[in-house]
Amino acid sequence: MIIKKLELSNFQVIKEFNADFEGNVYFITGDNELGKSTLLKAIGAMLTGNRDAVLKNGEEKGFAKMIVGDDGEEYEVELRFTKANPRGTLSIKQKTTGMRSDNVTMLQRIFGYQDFDAVEFSRWSETAEGRRKQIEVVKALLPEKVRTRIAEIDAEVMTVKDKRKDANAEVKTYTTICAAAEKQLRPGDAKTYAEKKDITALMEEQNENARLIEKAKTVRSALQTRTEQLEAIPGRIETADKVLADAKHEMERIIAEAKKAYSLAQATHQTTIEQIEADKADYTARKANAEKWLKEYEANNPENLDTAAQLKAAEEHNRINALVVDYITKKKQKETAEKTARTYEDKLGALAKERETLIASSKLPIAGLTFTDDGLELNGVPFVAGKVSDSQIMEVAAKLIIASNPTVKVFRIARGESLGEKRLQAIIDIAKQNGFQGFIEEVKRGQTDLVVEEYTESE
Repeated sequence: MIIKKLELSNFQVIKEFNADFEGNVYFITGDNELGKSTLLKAIGAMLTGNRDAVLKNGEEKGFAKMIVGDDGEEYEVELRFTKANPRGTLSIKQKTTGMRSDNVTMLQRIFGYQDFDAVEFSRWSETAEGRRKQIEVVKALLPEKVRTRIAEIDAEVMTVKDKRKDANAEVKTYTTICAAAEKQLRPGDAKTYAEKKDITALMEEQNENARLIEKAKTVRSALQTRTEQLEAIPGRIETADKVLADAKHEMERIIAEAKKAYSLAQATHQTTIEQIEADKADYTARKANAEKWLKEYEANNPENLDTAAQLKAAEEHNRINALVVDYITKKKQKETAEKTARTYEDKLGALAKERETLIASSKLPIAGLTFTDDGLELNGVPFVAGKVSDSQIMEVAAKLIIASNPTVKVFRIARGESLGEKRLQAIIDIAKQNGFQGFIEEVKRGQTDLVVEEYTESE
């Protein structure tokens, strides 16, 4: 279907317009502010139903009518607007059946028109949202099976990117932790202190030595006591003898009374001496035992052994060993995280390659045109102003409109004067070859009237 008729009344800057169309390409010419862009906008609004306030300033009401169809079917689209309703009410009517609807969705379903012009398409590349719109336009031209798989790939890419982000964060964390752990070690510590020392035997030996040292103190004290006791024996004997002598003198002085006492003293003396001798024997035996034990003790004196130093050294070894073990553990965790991150990176690469292959094999209608996550590319160059010429952008836009609109074969181009003769002729040829109807705006300085005329070969 093409546009067969367009009638405007008080549509933005246009007071009145009425034209019939049967040809392929029409040029809309005139100086600025005459309504060239308004005419293109009216065509877009009537084909899509999308519009802003359209009533001409200072007017009370207006309308727009357009006949769209082919030899077999025609639709009449009508937009009426007032000061109270400046956006107006849109309706569509099927001429053969008389079917009528005020539902914009119905209009969009019938026409399925993808509305954009070259200028608008070019501006899309200036923002991230616009570049996404450009991608969606191109995506819509791919086979449904390819679009479905690309959507699956894009979803999987998002999931893998999230996992890669987590893995890279884990790598970063373990890298920081490993660096901190490594700072606590000296060169060679990881090898020297890789194994932990068992200090149980050392601690048991230290405890046993401590017990023996305490026992040695007790035995030394006992030996000193026995030595003092033995040294006191002569004095005790002397004292006993004195007691006996005193008793004898007393006996002599008091013989009668003393005999009985003397006999008792003798007996006591004998008992005392026997006890002293028994004590002497006991003290001598105990002294000998103490000397023997100490002799054996001195042969392997734990006081001379530095088990405390050995234990301290072993504990320091194990302290560094703990640092080494912690460092090795975190290093392994870091390596695992790095491996995981590489796996996700490889997965993303494989998905990107599959996506690229799918797009390349789908044979888009414009040679060299493809897209990435960031936007469109033309022959490997980002499809943005400054990278791609304005004429190329508009040529691509025209081809995309043609490819995107198999039902209503209409395209619009603003600023057609920037295309250049070769690009313009290429677009005209494309329109003719594909049975499309094009409306191309051109600024002509000094032309005071809005003119719409069909392109002819003589031009």
